[in-house]
Amino acid sequence: MKILITGGTGRIGANLARHLLAKGHEIRSFVYPGDAGRAHKLDAYANVETIVGDLRNFDDVTRAVQGADAIYHLAAAFGGPFDNRQYLEINGMGTINLLEAVRAHCPHLHRFVYACTEAIYWRLEERIPHLLGKESRYFEQPITETMVARYHQMPYFLTKWVGEELVMAYHHQYGVPATSFRFSTVIEPSEFLDETGRPKLFLFRPIYELYRTQTSADPAEQAMIDEIKAQWTGEDCFLLSRNPNGRPHRQQFCDVRDIVQGLLLALERAEAVGQEFTLAGAALFDWGKLVPYLAERFSLPYVEARIPSPNYFEFDLSKIKRLLGYQPRHDFHSILATAEAMRRGEETEVIPTGVRFVPAAA
Repeated sequence: MKILITGGTGRIGANLARHLLAKGHEIRSFVYPGDAGRAHKLDAYANVETIVGDLRNFDDVTRAVQGADAIYHLAAAFGGPFDNRQYLEINGMGTINLLEAVRAHCPHLHRFVYACTEAIYWRLEERIPHLLGKESRYFEQPITETMVARYHQMPYFLTKWVGEELVMAYHHQYGVPATSFRFSTVIEPSEFLDETGRPKLFLFRPIYELYRTQTSADPAEQAMIDEIKAQWTGEDCFLLSRNPNGRPHRQQFCDVRDIVQGLLLALERAEAVGQEFTLAGAALFDWGKLVPYLAERFSLPYVEARIPSPNYFEFDLSKIKRLLGYQPRHDFHSILATAEAMRRGEETEVIPTGVRFVPAAA
């Protein structure tokens, strides 16, 4: 098949392209003009065509979908120099541009796979009032696909939800064979370690830098912020982050290789059509268990502190396992081992983020 990947040179897109090529497919990579530094990331591979274009430009999108048998819509405005209007234009109108182009030019499309986000589960109406952007991410029970929040935080979370609504509406109204995946936070192993070779997620410095200038009108929150500041000695260490109720942070991530596994299954399994799935991995990180282990492994002390923003959740993956046969493989130790191998310059099965990758056989 000829497969269009929007965002084909990104951390997920490039790794997906590599696996699709290995299965004999042809790839068309649609790359945003502002991402020109990575536009030629896949040039070393045969059967890859790169198109530079903007999702907001219907002519660009129409050119990209011509002749496509399947589409992975991974591209989105995220963390870039965009305002709220631009987020909606790229993630919302960009998605409807793709869908309209599919209606006009791809009557026999095999699959349209949309990349959504776990963030549509975060409950904006329960966000912490004095710490902007800290919506509630504390769930006593595993999160299922039915637990989509009523409201979503602008700009990224809301506009990705808008995209999913459009994709599934076009499936039900116009018969577009669509699937949506709600990605948990993705880990690409080359980004997992800091410059000293230690896992960034568990270090104290980023948390200290986040809160060192913050204050809160809530005495309980201010006490937590003061506690964080008081623990900082000027030397980094590991941090056993705790929720305001004292329970250690707990979060389920997904290695990019497991993301790719799920995306491939969407192409291969008819059961994927018309469904939304949470796509999370085997990387269920519990700070209470991992931080003491890391402190011993890296011979670095750790401190404990309560963090005002709650973080405690895991996902119920029974739907994606049952319908698609998905089985995540990469837990914390697998990610760490791969990250350290990449840091040593060894070849792994992962295409690193942000660089042009040349395979050994090229």
